[in-house]
Amino acid sequence: MRIFSHITLLTLSLLLSGQALLYAQDLVFDGPCDFGIVEEKDGKHVRDFEFRNDSRDTVVVCGITTACRCITGEPSFIPVPPGQKGKIRLTLDPAYRSGPMKYSVVIWYRDRMVRQTVPVTADVVPMLHPVEEDHPSSFGSGLYTSHKVLPFGTLSPGESRSMFFRYANGTTEPMELRFEVEGCCARHIEIEKVLELKPDERGKLYVTLTMPYGYSGSHVNRIWPIVDGVRLENPIIVKVTTRK
Repeated sequence: MRIFSHITLLTLSLLLSGQALLYAQDLVFDGPCDFGIVEEKDGKHVRDFEFRNDSRDTVVVCGITTACRCITGEPSFIPVPPGQKGKIRLTLDPAYRSGPMKYSVVIWYRDRMVRQTVPVTADVVPMLHPVEEDHPSSFGSGLYTSHKVLPFGTLSPGESRSMFFRYANGTTEPMELRFEVEGCCARHIEIEKVLELKPDERGKLYVTLTMPYGYSGSHVNRIWPIVDGVRLENPIIVKVTTRK
């Protein structure tokens, strides 16, 4: 009982002294910390974002944290008097990111007893990575894909599900790409059968499977790639299980 009372009194003391962990909006930014349009190929981007101390006390930013490793922050540790301006420095690493992105950073001050959340935005223009990076599965004859297996999970009879895989022509020549589907569900698997690919062309292909009636258990189907009329040695595996 004495321990509980001691903890309660300590918590109350911290609250009264302003030392408890608090959320605040003392730092006023003009808007989101916006990096604007950034090119992935340019690597890391560094920006300084200005704020105004809208509190009655001098503020010292002593920490910046975020849930995304793509953003890091450098606290200034410079005292900012009431009504004056300070800044934080943020670094954005756009590697392997694409399009609009929005995260939040947490700014800590008053000896990390007060924190404030600030949005960070950017629009990343992706670079073209080497084929093997985005398409790790090589099927031969210059064909690369993102998947060797498409796990459709468990489906009820009559239920449909779609998945996709990325493909790439890793050669310097045009490629005719066809697909043949084999297996008990072959007639119920929809996929674009013929593609005319330019050199180094990449894309995304959707596969839709509708679970047929009259089947039970687990099933393995095969999507065979055919490049320029030659059937390749390995298929893309389609796995599905009938829901009981």
